[in-house]
Amino acid sequence: MSSMTDAWIRNAIAEAVGALIIVSGTLLAVEAGATPRALTYGFLIAGLTAAFGHVSGGHFNPAVTLAMLLDKKIDVLGAVAYWVAQFAGGAAGAVLVMLTTDRVVVEAGTPVVAEPMDIGGAIALEALFTMIIVLVIFGAVVDDRAPLSAYPFGIGLTVAGAAFATDAFTGAALNPVRGFGPAVVGGEWDSVASWLAGPIIGGVVAWLLYRYVIAPPNRGNSFGRRRSPYPEPVPPPGPSLLP
Repeated sequence: MSSMTDAWIRNAIAEAVGALIIVSGTLLAVEAGATPRALTYGFLIAGLTAAFGHVSGGHFNPAVTLAMLLDKKIDVLGAVAYWVAQFAGGAAGAVLVMLTTDRVVVEAGTPVVAEPMDIGGAIALEALFTMIIVLVIFGAVVDDRAPLSAYPFGIGLTVAGAAFATDAFTGAALNPVRGFGPAVVGGEWDSVASWLAGPIIGGVVAWLLYRYVIAPPNRGNSFGRRRSPYPEPVPPPGPSLLP
């Protein structure tokens, strides 16, 4: 097996495991209340980013991967591999929760749009707070002017804050995988536009805003030119968000 194939497999496994942990952890916290749910989401993101950031870049979210694809930090094949791994990991996380607890737990933890909010408002809310999360990733990790010492905590706290803000309205998906996994097991697809379109739109807007408004190339900085953490001469197919 070639080193390049090893890198593809390693990256995909890291993304799948991360997605599995995020989905299973947030589902298991659903009965604990809004505050524990939001903190669980943020703590898991912080820990997983610290653990796997140097392996796969620590995306765990198709919206983040799309933003990195648009910014040319990952190629199309690498992005597709990440998306497959992320969605598969999310579905596996929901299955794990169903097998260890009950299907009712999965159904209760599926992100749904709460009344009286309509689907358009839910999409906008998911897009807004996913945009904030991806902006933090660009500013704290991808931009080489930023200090890296505390970036997992910065991302994790942002996710927790976004979950606090959106939980009562959209179920705080903020990641298509967070909705897809439970929907596959529980069969609740009524809010698919909220947890799928919202984060994707947010990721694209975050990339446009950071790349062309906040840190455009003509300002002379070296935005996004961090060294790869992988040994030469074989880089991984996916992006690195670390130096």
